[in-house]
Amino acid sequence: MNRRIIQTAAVLAASTLALAACAGTPAGGTGGGGEDGDIIGGPGVDLATQTITVGALVPVSGVFAGAITNIEGMEAGFHRATSAGGVLDGWTVKVVNQDTKFDTATTIPLYESFKNDIAIISLALGATIMDALLPTVTDDNLLMIGAGPNPGEVREERIIPTFPLLSAHAAALIPYAIEEYDAGDSRFCTITVEEPFGEGFVTATDFAVDELGLERGIDVTLAPTADQLSPQVSALKEDGCDVVVGGGYGAFLQAFAVQASQLDYEPLFLTSNAAYSINVATGPGADWIRENVVMSVPGDEWEGTQAVGQANLREDLAAVNPDATPTANAHLTGYVNALYTSEVLALAIENGDLSREGIVQAVAEFEVWPDELGLVGGDIVFGASAQERVLPHKVSMFRIDPDVPTGLSLETYYYDSDIARDFMVDAE
Repeated sequence: MNRRIIQTAAVLAASTLALAACAGTPAGGTGGGGEDGDIIGGPGVDLATQTITVGALVPVSGVFAGAITNIEGMEAGFHRATSAGGVLDGWTVKVVNQDTKFDTATTIPLYESFKNDIAIISLALGATIMDALLPTVTDDNLLMIGAGPNPGEVREERIIPTFPLLSAHAAALIPYAIEEYDAGDSRFCTITVEEPFGEGFVTATDFAVDELGLERGIDVTLAPTADQLSPQVSALKEDGCDVVVGGGYGAFLQAFAVQASQLDYEPLFLTSNAAYSINVATGPGADWIRENVVMSVPGDEWEGTQAVGQANLREDLAAVNPDATPTANAHLTGYVNALYTSEVLALAIENGDLSREGIVQAVAEFEVWPDELGLVGGDIVFGASAQERVLPHKVSMFRIDPDVPTGLSLETYYYDSDIARDFMVDAE
């Protein structure tokens, strides 16, 4: 019988956070191999101890400190995979995170410092981060598993997506607002961050508005670190924007809510999980947010029963960190990416090749990931190459509620929109 061990180590030094999730003994697992020579190894692979080290690029300090829950989610996912009966039973997976601070200049040297010690980047957050690293990652024959990519990244061989396009959220939110909030006669405007993520939200909004024959208003932008949005909110109000589509992250939603409340401006505000924070229902502007915001998030609510995988997530998170504070978006992102990484690594082990070339080949063979857990918005078709990818398009719709663990109360699970599906096809 395997002896189950869970190890959690959090060390933040020189912008590096290392966590390990371990289970099983080095021999007798169903993951296969283990003796030198049975499996081809590679960077980040210790065949003697059956340990695989994977990387993560997640900001975990300053205003992004709450993103540490992405790493907790990864730890939970690898706990399931390496536990008795899991796809990596008998193996150990260690996660080493680089605190990118959501800044490309910070990220590049951090990547260089750990790239020779990892087998795969299991979670990379931020389109600008992935775009900046793409040439080097390609040269290094390394794979990055993203989360909710932008359109330009869908066809990149070295970036593996695991969720719907980030911008596809806007294409789902707009028809949802018409169906559920009678917004067909409204004027639709956007406020977006000045980077590819925000640009994608504008593109998706234009697509949905054109397809549905809606009235289009102005677009305003903000810097990624902006915390004062008075000019933007004033401009949206003066333009008569009844519905505002928000493509931003960090504290931007709270900043908007505070200013809108001061200006007595009450549009329907549509935004995605990128704008989620752990205090969304209780922090700055919470009253305004509860009254005016609809937020799209993949998967089920925290205590939901519609997605089989949600119960698994709660169970696995409790196993690795009983004191974890439920976080709707980040725990899910890390968990899903760890589960997919585990499936890929298990296939590479089955093939007898954990080199970088072997992991790339395993991804090519892993053509479809069925959404059996109900967490990612539908089946993901990876195809034999990036040109064959078809990403899911369903997202769930939430209202903000301080009486539920994450602050998000499910309104509609897996909203299925033809507009979002068509946008995905066009964007890809």
